[in-house]
Amino acid sequence: MKKINFIITLISILFFMQCKDKDPNPEYYKIRMSTEVKSYLWSNVGSYWIYKNTKTNELDTQQCISFKYDSLITKGTESYSKHITIEYDRIRKYIYSSYNKWTIFDNTGHYTPDSRYFNNGRTILDRNISGEGIIVPFFHHFSTEGGSGTGSSFTKFITKDTTLTIQNKIYHDVVKFEIDQDDIWYPDEYLGPIEFKYPKSIYYWAKGVGLVKKENLKENYSWELIEHHIIK
Repeated sequence: MKKINFIITLISILFFMQCKDKDPNPEYYKIRMSTEVKSYLWSNVGSYWIYKNTKTNELDTQQCISFKYDSLITKGTESYSKHITIEYDRIRKYIYSSYNKWTIFDNTGHYTPDSRYFNNGRTILDRNISGEGIIVPFFHHFSTEGGSGTGSSFTKFITKDTTLTIQNKIYHDVVKFEIDQDDIWYPDEYLGPIEFKYPKSIYYWAKGVGLVKKENLKENYSWELIEHHIIK
């Protein structure tokens, strides 16, 4: 009898181990980049924007020198997420600034099954300048609840204007984001007052165009779009 009980116990343990090692039912998610997000961020190689400094009248021509739109697949690596696979879209874009002589790297973020909040469908744009810093100047959905950040700065959505006039030109569906500390406003070799190094700023994005204005709230001046050409 003891031998039979031992065999039954052994079978139960082996069965339990097999069930434990076996993944739950697989889950596959497709998170597509919305048409609205694309309308603000899509600008292929050769697109350009010319901005004017409202304080000095200097010009900055920014040209898209690399653009990639990919559909990526990622799988979970944790015990609670190994059964989850995500297919999602991503934009990666390099923009060269004639004024600062630096390259701006714009990337929408990764989705990972290891994050329990991956399925909220948010698209977050990171703007990075090598050696200078990183900020979040844009995210979607456009909501005043919560925000996004990098650890050294925090971004919140302010509002969406149906129309907005900048440099005598009218733009439509302009969304505004406030950054409490703009880590990429000035280059590292900036020699001005330290309190102006990382200003509070507002980024303005227009549908079909992209960034149309960035405003330095600390020093009360802006870079405003005066000309652009967008290649879709």
